[in-house]
Parts: sequence; structure tokens; C-alpha cells
Amino acid sequence: MERETQPSRHAKERLVEELREAVGDEAVERADIDVDRAIAQSDRHKTPEAGRSRIMFVVFGALGVLVAGVVALLLDSWVVLIVLLALHAVVTTIVVTTVLKATENVEKPAPTTVALLEDEGIDDPEGALNRLVDQVAEADEQGRAAEIARERRSVTPREHGA
Repeated sequence: MERETQPSRHAKERLVEELREAVGDEAVERADIDVDRAIAQSDRHKTPEAGRSRIMFVVFGALGVLVAGVVALLLDSWVVLIVLLALHAVVTTIVVTTVLKATENVEKPAPTTVALLEDEGIDDPEGALNRLVDQVAEADEQGRAAEIARERRSVTPREHGA
């Protein structure tokens, strides 16, 4: 997905600084990184605030299903209870999926960097940093970047990047 407004050079430099802190200067120098590609491959299509609150929304939804289940038991309504048990299974799946997605970004930029990058229009600063780590890992098979990339793959079984 191409962006209409490109982040400033300063924002890109801050992202590369975070990358250097994560994987080391030597690994970044050896790799042919494409900061613009890492930024453009954002898989978030919502505001950053909604992304940070996603787990809270899911947990409150699950709590609502639990409360409805208790009410169904009080009303002696077996049909409602069976529907709520099915809904509970769906909500449990959503909660587990949401938590797993929240753990897939191993490297996180400093909060000040995240705020700067979001102000510059980068929707997913953590994802952009992790995509840069993946780019460095391709050139640095035995270094810190490759170790971080292996950790990411062991946390989540799905393929990253595009």
C-alpha cells in the first residue's frame, strides 16, 4: 500500500537509529536496507490509538459475553445459554488470536521514536522496525538480526512481510 505523504528524512533516520540499537552498526552497514519499503508495507489500516487498545476492546467484548451468560443462567433460558456458549468459543478464539498478534513484534522502538514516527504518518512503527530487522537478517545470517528474526518466527507461525 503506497502512502500519500512520505515521512521526513529525520523520521527515517530515527527508525534506522533504532535498527542500529537493535541489531548493531556492523549488521546495518552490511545490509542493503530499504526504509521506504519497510514503512510502506504497513499492515495496519487504523489509527495507532485503536491498535494499542485492540486487546482492551477484545477483553471487554469477552466480558460482555460472560455477563450475558450469567444473565441467561438466571433466566433459565437454555437456548440463549447454548448460543452464548458458541459465542464464547468464537470470542475465545478472537482473544487468543489478538494476543498472538500483539506478541509478533519482537523489537519495539523507544516511545519517543514511536510518537515521532506516528506524527510523521507511519501507522506501524513497530512493524516497520521489525521489517527492517528482517531485511538486515537476510544479509547477516549469524548476527543479532538473524537471531531476532528467528525469535519472531518461533513466536508466531505465520509468514511475515510481503
